[in-house]
Amino acid sequence: MKKQLVVMFFLIISVIAAGCIGDTTKNIKQQTELSGVLKLDGSTTVYPIAKTAAEEFMKLHPAVTIDVQQSSTGEGLVKFLAGETDISDATRAPKDQEYGDANKKGMRLHMTIISNDAVGIIVHPSNPLSDLTTAQLKAIYFDGTITDWSQLTNGTKKGKIKIYNTDPKISGTAELFNTKIHGQADKPYVNGTKIIHPTPLMIPTIRDDPDGIAYTPVNWINSDVKMVKVNGVAPTQKTILDTSYLLSRKMYMITDGAPNGLKREFISFILSEQGQGIVQKEGFIPVT
Repeated sequence: MKKQLVVMFFLIISVIAAGCIGDTTKNIKQQTELSGVLKLDGSTTVYPIAKTAAEEFMKLHPAVTIDVQQSSTGEGLVKFLAGETDISDATRAPKDQEYGDANKKGMRLHMTIISNDAVGIIVHPSNPLSDLTTAQLKAIYFDGTITDWSQLTNGTKKGKIKIYNTDPKISGTAELFNTKIHGQADKPYVNGTKIIHPTPLMIPTIRDDPDGIAYTPVNWINSDVKMVKVNGVAPTQKTILDTSYLLSRKMYMITDGAPNGLKREFISFILSEQGQGIVQKEGFIPVT
């Protein structure tokens, strides 16, 4: 009888201890579980990655709220420097003026590369053109010396070239195009060009215009339009990674200093295997 009482005593102690350990583990998990709010804005190109990653991250961490908006790289940085967002999505590095504005506010702009990308040149599917050189693109967009399709197709297609572009003052896509094709980011386009914003709208615009030409991130490009090579090189994973394709670029998330706290956890998630899977699923090239 005495022996049975001793056994029962130890069983009761074990149950109580297990309960305490369970409660302690639960408390530790509650204490370490991520919580808080993040606000993102900026590039329309980065937006799909940021949006999808935020949705998956919030599933893993229900106490976290991430608000992802899109405008443009330049507009996103304006909001970031005004303290309206925590992370600014971008397809270019900040400009000198933006660095200067940040310094005045005591901010240190820090860029984290989250994926690889490129800008493609598109025309209507009926256009016989398959390749354009840097010199030809410069002549179309900046010099005005090539104005008719017959100058590029040996007469197999005729008609005035209709030029579409985005605004380099706010668009990282436009700035890359201008810098690589002309060598000057803020070089004015020839008269008669039409600004389209945001860049995904380039696809239906060119689809509906047999005489149109435009540039847009390659992940938007589909069978509605025709993408031409640049200097004989098409944008593929290989040519984008080795930068042999002229209009290759990186995509960034910009923070004030190296990301910390919830910002670090979210960006680390994007750089994780699961996050880079999202990058690839959205049509971009992973960095890891």
